[in-house]
Amino acid sequence: MWYEKIPDYLEDEKVYTHKEMILLMMSEFPDLGESTYNWGLSSLISKGKLIKLGYNAYSLPKEKVIPKYEPDYSEISLKVMGDISSEFPYVNFVVFETRLMNDFLNHLIGRNTVFVQVEKESGGAVFRYLQDRFMNVIYKPSVKEFELYCVKDSIVVIDLISEAPIRRDNPYAITLEKMLVDMHCDRIIQLTYSNAEYPDVVEDAKNNYQLDKRKMLRYARRRNKGKEIESYLEADSHRRAVV
Repeated sequence: MWYEKIPDYLEDEKVYTHKEMILLMMSEFPDLGESTYNWGLSSLISKGKLIKLGYNAYSLPKEKVIPKYEPDYSEISLKVMGDISSEFPYVNFVVFETRLMNDFLNHLIGRNTVFVQVEKESGGAVFRYLQDRFMNVIYKPSVKEFELYCVKDSIVVIDLISEAPIRRDNPYAITLEKMLVDMHCDRIIQLTYSNAEYPDVVEDAKNNYQLDKRKMLRYARRRNKGKEIESYLEADSHRRAVV
């Protein structure tokens, strides 16, 4: 991603203000918008390539720190999580939205789709509950139905596959391991991005975040894709997909 080149222009141990960081990005990448510069700055911090020292103060890290992946959910996803957890406190579910993939993709996703993965026996009840509160809620669509009826910010209720890696601190938020496997295995999610980018997505995740390969492979095997996922995890770090 373009913003990953920014640390190369920074001096060790120097503290930069927000304005200085934005001006630097503008000088190197002049054709982008202000919101894109701010997104790039936030991404550098989340990936541990830049440290926020406090209010309006940024610097390079003194040593490389590999951060834990934290999904940055949209307001609609946060509301969905809050509503379901309040109405169905004992139902297992995980929320994934396609905009989360933008952290790893070169061709960014503009039309966001919210996937609510619910344990099978509760999916119908959760779907009907969401139907009363949100527009454009779809229940376990086929590929054709998804292509016909899915619009921006649609909510798609699908089954939660067992043995998925779940966060203990926030069981409704998707883990990086689960997201990577679902991107490769779920035929509906595959419609939302260019599959040719998948090798680069895995490589980027490996290089920039903590990744529990054991949990990821266990889940991939549950989805009958263990060998395929293992090949991506073991691929040479210099191999790049043709996009």
